[in-house]
Amino acid sequence: MEKTGLLSRIDQFILRLSTREKWMLGGGSLTALSLLIFFLLVDPALTRIVRLDQLIPRKEQALRELLQLKEEYQALSKQVQIVENQLPIESTFSPLSFLEENAEKNRIKDKIAFIRPLTPEEHQSLYREVPVEVKVEKVTLSQIIPFLSALEKGPHRLRIKRLSMKTQFSNPDLIDVTFLVLSYEKVTS
Repeated sequence: MEKTGLLSRIDQFILRLSTREKWMLGGGSLTALSLLIFFLLVDPALTRIVRLDQLIPRKEQALRELLQLKEEYQALSKQVQIVENQLPIESTFSPLSFLEENAEKNRIKDKIAFIRPLTPEEHQSLYREVPVEVKVEKVTLSQIIPFLSALEKGPHRLRIKRLSMKTQFSNPDLIDVTFLVLSYEKVTS
């Protein structure tokens, strides 16, 4: 097979070189090839390995946080499920009558100015929030605290959302209390 062009010129060039020059050319070529392989393949791979090694602790910490959030979510989800199961079915509980009974037990029924039901708000078609606004006038702090405490600690899921207390101008020992009580009930489909 005959060599033509560039290959024949390279062959002639190598044949003219002495043995020492051939060794130097081979060593230089090997060094150049080694450097080329190092800078194009090995160095980027080593840099990436170092970068990934530095990411491992951060990713492990993120994983621990994610697992902790998962556990918190599952615990909260169980609590929500328990609360939803304890909610009364629609129309079986009347917050108005419960408020009146507690007011009578705590001897402040005659001090109630009004108990006003507000428009219920439905949440994701699972449960309904039923707000009731209550105003109690001319009571002492020692009379209203047991009443409010009985509402929140009672057998039904009631929550006092907003509370406003204002002292009477004529008698600073007496206060007017306005608050919003929320009760919750399941929505029947």
